[in-house]
Amino acid sequence: MNQYKQGEHIAGEYTVLKVFGGENKSGMGVVYLVQNREIPRPIILKTFQHSISEDTKRLFLSEARAWINAGAHTNIVQAYWVREITGQVFVAAEYLKPDEEGRNTLTHFISEGQLTPEIILLWSTQFCHAMNYAKSKGILVHRDIKPDNLMIDSNACLKVTDFGLAKSIELDDQSKFGWYFLGRKQTPKTISKTMTGSVMGSLPYMAPEQFINAKWADHRADIYSFGIILYQMVSGNRYPYSINTDSADILTEFYRAHTEQTLAVIDSPLMPIITRCMEKDPNRRYPSYDDFLNDIFAISKKLRIKLPKAIHIAKEDEELYAKAQSYVALGDKDRALKAIDEYILKYPENECGWTEKGRIHFERGEYEKGVTATRKSLEVNPYNTHAWNNLGILLNSAKAPIYEIKEALANALHFDPYNTAAMMNLVGPLVSHKEYAEAAMFTARALKLRPDKPLVLQKAEALLKEILNDQNFSVAETLLTGWVKARPSDAKAWHNLGLMSINNENLDQAIICFNQVRELSPQDNFSIAQLAKLYFQKKKPRECLEACNKLLQIGYESLLAVSLKARVLNFIGGYEQALKFIQPYIDNSPENDALWVIIAEIHEYRENYDSATQALNKAKLILKYNGKQNNDESIKLIDLKLKELAVTQRV
Repeated sequence: MNQYKQGEHIAGEYTVLKVFGGENKSGMGVVYLVQNREIPRPIILKTFQHSISEDTKRLFLSEARAWINAGAHTNIVQAYWVREITGQVFVAAEYLKPDEEGRNTLTHFISEGQLTPEIILLWSTQFCHAMNYAKSKGILVHRDIKPDNLMIDSNACLKVTDFGLAKSIELDDQSKFGWYFLGRKQTPKTISKTMTGSVMGSLPYMAPEQFINAKWADHRADIYSFGIILYQMVSGNRYPYSINTDSADILTEFYRAHTEQTLAVIDSPLMPIITRCMEKDPNRRYPSYDDFLNDIFAISKKLRIKLPKAIHIAKEDEELYAKAQSYVALGDKDRALKAIDEYILKYPENECGWTEKGRIHFERGEYEKGVTATRKSLEVNPYNTHAWNNLGILLNSAKAPIYEIKEALANALHFDPYNTAAMMNLVGPLVSHKEYAEAAMFTARALKLRPDKPLVLQKAEALLKEILNDQNFSVAETLLTGWVKARPSDAKAWHNLGLMSINNENLDQAIICFNQVRELSPQDNFSIAQLAKLYFQKKKPRECLEACNKLLQIGYESLLAVSLKARVLNFIGGYEQALKFIQPYIDNSPENDALWVIIAEIHEYRENYDSATQALNKAKLILKYNGKQNNDESIKLIDLKLKELAVTQRV
């Protein structure tokens, strides 16, 4: 089968923008993000990596058509068409662009940690709405409900994808990507003597009956699968069963877990729902999605969580919404506004329309109108992190009070603590009000979460510059401390933290920082010079001498190295050694006043005040003779030192 790469064309018609999965990355499937001149936005094309039988092809076509015939629904990824192209079967479907954090599946959100009760209940409700609708359209069971097949769109709404396709995919039992198939005549003794037929689904999420014969599974198997997902959402991505992932027979390992292990209880008001979803006997699970919804609504009422109503959008109106987005992308803001207003007129209870209207007003520079539209969206669904983030941006553009901006973006972060876009949007207003400490806190948090995100790095650098211009060095040190924790290989950040530590007299930390710079960038001579001075201040002679010798070897900051090495040699008892070390430098540069000052210090430390006085007078004569700018200040310092020596001699 053809394996297309980015930039290539499928049937000369679809340009491949990106490839998901493929050889050594996924099981049988591969997904292409493609663009076509005839369509206003990218779509995805799903196909097989390898050749398939005619029976499998017919089944795939049948299941894909069922998904397409289901039509449009706000909580279902829409399938557009299925056809054979150059000998391969492709199904085309809606593309959900990842958010600024690179997330567009529930897998991304679960992997980040525990979700808030509001979001969990919202997405559970949307899952039930999607499955109820699919069932009404003749899709009786999905068979592969898992986080990867639950998409999250730009409005933070859950959408189910890949309806029915599980039935048509048959993989050998060597696959490690979640799909397994057992031929009808196979009887794996390691599982059960009675187990025959096909096993379909993803092992971590399969209901017990799917292991025996997937044909026996109905919608209650999907409810079981979602129960596991619920458990992960509530527990911070813990799996409900204990699995030996090193087992040579992973199929049996999961089979026994799903059929024999007891569910590990977690402290959550949703635990009763999870327990019923995950009953091993299908007859003890929720008999319908409506029953499932009733319990969700009961818990939401107890927790005082408002859940939005189910909205069914006609297919032509989904196109109207998409048209509004396309007009924005094309820069035709008037048509975009007209299309979205028409959409809202039909569906005033749908948050998506109001959110998009707010975005369009922002693009038009109509910030107050954008604020009004976005607040309407949040009245319908107060848990949409993207809408709260948009509101914060709009309020800032409208010059609203800082407390309103902070409240909006704080809500965005409450419902999605990993939303670094909201954090960065908050930094600007905080800086404009000189609330640097809070701005540094959010920036450090964003760096920890997304250390390689260009926007976060750009904002962090701008904030550091702003803080330094304000000479707020303690906050700069706080920001940089978080920075190096998030990016331990960032030599520049260690360099900056080292300078801040010196400025704030945190010498031990400065030593750590410049040693890190030296390790990351061995050619960075500046860090060696800083370490030489720091070791001298901390009275660490061995380390200081090592740094000085390195500086002399590479010819960088030689005067500093000579000065420090001579002093150290003198301090550790080598008076004659110190004088002997510095003499060649005096012979080579007898008119270097700084060297004579060093000699004076060596003599003074050994109470040889006459020699110290002679050396200082020599330095003074050199300065007077040179007559360079700023020499007057140096001469004054030498005169002051000469007076001190005179007093010391008299005493």
